[in-house]
Amino acid sequence: MTAHALPVAAVASDSDRNPETYPAMFQATARRVPDRAALRTPGDQVHLTWAEYACAVERAAGALAGLGVEHSDRVALLSRNRPELAIADVAVMHLGASTVALYVASPASTIEQVLRDCAPRALVVEHGLLARIDRVAHDVPHVVVLESLGALPAPPRFSFEDAWRSVSDQDLVAVLYTSGTTGLLKGVEWRHREAVATMRRFDVLQPEPDGICDVSVGPFAHLAERGAGHWRSLLRGSTRTFCADPTELGPTLLDTRPSYLFGPPRLWQNVKAKLDSTLDEAERGALDRGIARVRAGDIAALSEDDEEALAMLRARVGLDRLDRGVTAAAPCPRAVLEYYHGLGVGFNEFYGMTETGAATMTRPGIADLGTVGVPVPGYEIRLASDGEVLVRTDSAAIGYRNQPDETAATFAPDGWIHTGDIATLDDDRRLRIIDRKKELLIPDHGHNIAPGQIESELKGACPRIGHVCVVGDRRPHLAALIVLEPAGLADDHAQANVAQAIAQVNATRDPRERIESHAILPDPWLPGDELTETLKLRRHRIIDKHSDTIARLYDRDDASTDDLAGIQSKHGS
Repeated sequence: MTAHALPVAAVASDSDRNPETYPAMFQATARRVPDRAALRTPGDQVHLTWAEYACAVERAAGALAGLGVEHSDRVALLSRNRPELAIADVAVMHLGASTVALYVASPASTIEQVLRDCAPRALVVEHGLLARIDRVAHDVPHVVVLESLGALPAPPRFSFEDAWRSVSDQDLVAVLYTSGTTGLLKGVEWRHREAVATMRRFDVLQPEPDGICDVSVGPFAHLAERGAGHWRSLLRGSTRTFCADPTELGPTLLDTRPSYLFGPPRLWQNVKAKLDSTLDEAERGALDRGIARVRAGDIAALSEDDEEALAMLRARVGLDRLDRGVTAAAPCPRAVLEYYHGLGVGFNEFYGMTETGAATMTRPGIADLGTVGVPVPGYEIRLASDGEVLVRTDSAAIGYRNQPDETAATFAPDGWIHTGDIATLDDDRRLRIIDRKKELLIPDHGHNIAPGQIESELKGACPRIGHVCVVGDRRPHLAALIVLEPAGLADDHAQANVAQAIAQVNATRDPRERIESHAILPDPWLPGDELTETLKLRRHRIIDKHSDTIARLYDRDDASTDDLAGIQSKHGS
């Protein structure tokens, strides 16, 4: 991609005319840092400055206007993470329209459901994904290739400046579809006003200096990537490196050496595994001493030799310039948190929803370790009588598209948003998430059990475990379905590692919360089937699909390990 610098669309004296919209923020940023790198790919195969970014956005906005996209319309996007995707999204914003990013991993049926619900004026698709759309039934008026968008003509007398200046902070900027763990997709509607406010608040507890450099690797359809990555870059003038293939994150980190990196726990576990595989005995010792210091709550400095060794390890995986590593979207095993703090990485965790943005966040250091932090300024947190987390803020989404009953059930008239998560709140206002309200298990003994905590601990105890689903509702005890990474039949070594991890977790838990049997499944769990597009468990689907295996796990009297094809194992209580 090439772009030629042209004058940015407004003069500096007009920069605050409508400061709470992303087009106004984008234009102000492009004026402030026109020569700073904005969008790039590894090796600078694509490299655009902020001034060039602004030019590309203007051309794309004209092209979309030529397709008939108008104020209050919606435009759907299907693409892997690449600079053209950011350009298209910002171009849509400048027309006063909103974007609906589709998960690349979504099956055709899910894409069809989203397109029916959002009724976009246009669908912009990466060339390499066009075949996906051929299998999708839809009535979108225009389907255009992302890479060719900027070459389409603008309509006669189109005024780019008039278009973006007409955007109000009350206009929608995006409709973000929840991942549908229960099978019901909901389009969460965000206006400019709240979307700008939540990103301003994202940096209050964990401030970062100007000149953020980050990697875009998460799904663009997810609020964590769209908000803390893309939207925040429009405010902060970040330099974003796009990693289209998540399996190439390792080389991308070495190329980029980011100052900020967001990823779900699995991303951080993968980086950890890669680094662990390179350690010699001395390096392992230095890292172990760093982790031990964290576990002891000791903030005293390590020896000079250990500090030097840890700096070399951070550089080995491209984290040597990292000011802020962030995780969310799933429970993060405590061992992973301790690992990165022990490595000397500024690592923090936040809690939020597609509907709220980041509502709580851990503060710098290790004082909040094991929690998801304290309320972000501008957010109130309280617990309902049953322990459900309630959030109130003026920087949240406004509701669900076309679903008034669901909106009323979640967004209460008194301003409190019902999250569906069960948690505890300590005297220091630190939040500890227990599990989803609807996912608590109640075995025959009547003790309420949060499966998510157990699953997180198992994955932390055995890196080979890619996914695990604990079952046991209305059953005599708990059992677990396990998928390895990579998936496949488990050899003796893998089976022993899994059994050891289960024993380790069982040893720390109430006897009623112990895994008494498990199965290692040979086939992978896939988005659109057992998993959502963000790799969360679809528990009901898993239980239905693997009902025979689950039944055999509880048939203790009649089945032996050999009867269960060598993939089952039982543990004494």
